[in-house]
Amino acid sequence: MDYNKFVDKDTAFKGFVEYRSRLMQANSKKKFDDIFVDLGTKALEGDVIAQDCVAYFYNKGMPGYLKVNYDLYMAWEVLACANGNCFAMEKMEFFLKYAQDIIFSDDDLLKTAIYNGNINKDNALYVISNLICESMVDSLHLDPKELTSRVGTAMPFSAEINRKYVKAMEDSVPVVAQYLMS
Repeated sequence: MDYNKFVDKDTAFKGFVEYRSRLMQANSKKKFDDIFVDLGTKALEGDVIAQDCVAYFYNKGMPGYLKVNYDLYMAWEVLACANGNCFAMEKMEFFLKYAQDIIFSDDDLLKTAIYNGNINKDNALYVISNLICESMVDSLHLDPKELTSRVGTAMPFSAEINRKYVKAMEDSVPVVAQYLMS
């Protein structure tokens, strides 16, 4: 486990708006599909802004073009965060808050993490959010290539799907704490 180079919030936001605009302007299913496939290819290749935008469209859907799929939304958003997208991390902050609060409430852990150079006051929230999501990716075995096999199915929010992600987030706390203490 190690945090990645971050894509700062402003750069990620601008890229997200650009990608989203291209998709929102599609005036036919074929054009939308072509642009979405291109975006998905970029996401598969590790473009963290594309990963966040793919997540957005699975969360919101696009009537007539793409069905809402909460599981794919969460998977792609967690991947974007694990890969260093600060804009995605800020959007996930409410979801990650439980794990963040546990880590931030441990003064000894924070002092050790700062002493070891694993965090500082300027990057702590991003580093911890990133590490939580990295641990979630590992525990959920999130593989972008595998995610593409689930395209086309509608899957609205459900407590069962959400529980899977909440459990992975809760299970990340000791993993992140151990990393920060090393």
